[in-house]
Amino acid sequence: ADEEFDPISEDVYYIVTDKCTECKGFFDEPQCASVCPVDACVPDEDNEEDEDALLAKKAWLHCD
Repeated sequence: ADEEFDPISEDVYYIVTDKCTECKGFFDEPQCASVCPVDACVPDEDNEEDEDALLAKKAWLHCD
């Protein structure tokens, strides 16, 4: 979670599964989906996590 990478493109966005918390604990809905102009943010069926797992990831990433 500490590594930073230069963007591949200024026009293409990628959600890092290991860092995505679906905005649990911050917002009522994932912010990527709420601002995406083409509805391209869809659930990743290969990486589904329950709310407890997402909140635990949030705590780990943000040192709660």
